[in-house]
Amino acid sequence: MPCILDAWLAGKCTPGAAGLAETVRTEQLARLRAQLAYARGRSRFYRDRLKNFSAKGFSWNDLPALPFTTARDILDWKSFLCVSQGSVERVVTLESSGTSGPEKRLAFSAADLAATKEFFRVGMGQLVQKGDRGLALWPGAQRPHGVSALLREALVEEKVTVFMGEPLADTENLRREIIRYNPHVIIAAPRQLAVLVALLSGKEPLDVDQLALRGILASAESLPSKLARMLQNRYGLLVLDHYGMTETGYGGGVECPAHDGYHLRELDIFVEIVAIESGQPLPEGQAGEIVITTLTREAMPLIRYRTGDVASLLPGPCRCGSPLRRLSPIKGRIVHEGATYRIATITKGSFRERSVHASL
Repeated sequence: MPCILDAWLAGKCTPGAAGLAETVRTEQLARLRAQLAYARGRSRFYRDRLKNFSAKGFSWNDLPALPFTTARDILDWKSFLCVSQGSVERVVTLESSGTSGPEKRLAFSAADLAATKEFFRVGMGQLVQKGDRGLALWPGAQRPHGVSALLREALVEEKVTVFMGEPLADTENLRREIIRYNPHVIIAAPRQLAVLVALLSGKEPLDVDQLALRGILASAESLPSKLARMLQNRYGLLVLDHYGMTETGYGGGVECPAHDGYHLRELDIFVEIVAIESGQPLPEGQAGEIVITTLTREAMPLIRYRTGDVASLLPGPCRCGSPLRRLSPIKGRIVHEGATYRIATITKGSFRERSVHASL
């Protein structure tokens, strides 16, 4: 059965005779042209950066000619803003590894956050049913518009209650929370899921057959395949991995039960894979740096933003039957060391971020 994101994406496109992949591609190009015109007209940074490019008549063949945006560029985040600061709902500060000066910041409008919540709602529909309970172990539960709060708000419409657990919980704290809330789904980072495994396999293990627990969403760090297999095969839990970063508006892509790559948020973000050194686009199946272009971002669009993450676009349809592109598991993060670089394992993900007041 195709991933439920396919029906969601199809519902956002103009109906036509073309297949889903072609229909989505056509809609993406229309949104890309609109985003380029919007960014050039409202952002001080892109007014200069895109001055030699016209959104009218822009084609996919023109995309590689657009200049990249880097983490160093967004240190001057206010030059990217396309709305007044009064229209900014949330600003997030991120560590700027490898850069000097102030930390980089990302701004989001109410519409940007609403789009994220919609993606969370659809993606989580693979794991939850109306009336379910979720236990989120991500940090920042009380942070307005934080990722945990957005997830909780996204599922209100589905009448799913998301309780916030202790992010640094040890086995005994997690035991108390699971017994207290008896969640159907746990949302956590892999290092937190390792604590869950210890709880399920320890000297006084919880009996998963006596719990409501049936599914897990993993995010924020690379999910070891051994850990995922153990939770699925030994305990019968459906484990879906999620890829996203603050720059993608948190949500980027999520697995389906076929476990054949991340199904992408195709109408909000366009993903390219480029060669790390040359920046040239790579064909499906070849690993390189993930580059994203936002297609609907209101507060702070990003055009061909080099994420520093390494992956590939997977060829062929998903095992679930979806004809749309998928992203491979993340192979690591690029760490530049002078004239060379290395690929490091992602270990912290979105746990690095912190919020600041929108007026800063």
